[in-house]
Amino acid sequence: MPKINIEKMSSKSPRDSYAAIKNMLSDDPDLRNLDRSYQCQFDDASLSGRAKGQKFEATLTIAETGPQAKVQLEVQIPLMLTPFKGLIETTLTKKLEKALS
Repeated sequence: MPKINIEKMSSKSPRDSYAAIKNMLSDDPDLRNLDRSYQCQFDDASLSGRAKGQKFEATLTIAETGPQAKVQLEVQIPLMLTPFKGLIETTLTKKLEKALS
């Protein structure tokens, strides 16, 4: 499966960054429209999570870098969506930036 790796630095604390992205992944209607079957599992203690559906699988990790947070989102998409990889990456990047602003 092709992978999309997105890394962003957040000026928010790691916990605040995690909460914002957890909310986005859980409740974003655009993401739900892409794959209505996906389910999220989060580990609040380790500031990480997973989202899995029929069309993709994603892993979220947040690391502390001083007062900031390093957010990493890795998404695996099926081969048939490879032509849309750029569009998917752009969309997710914009959604992350909005959640972290």
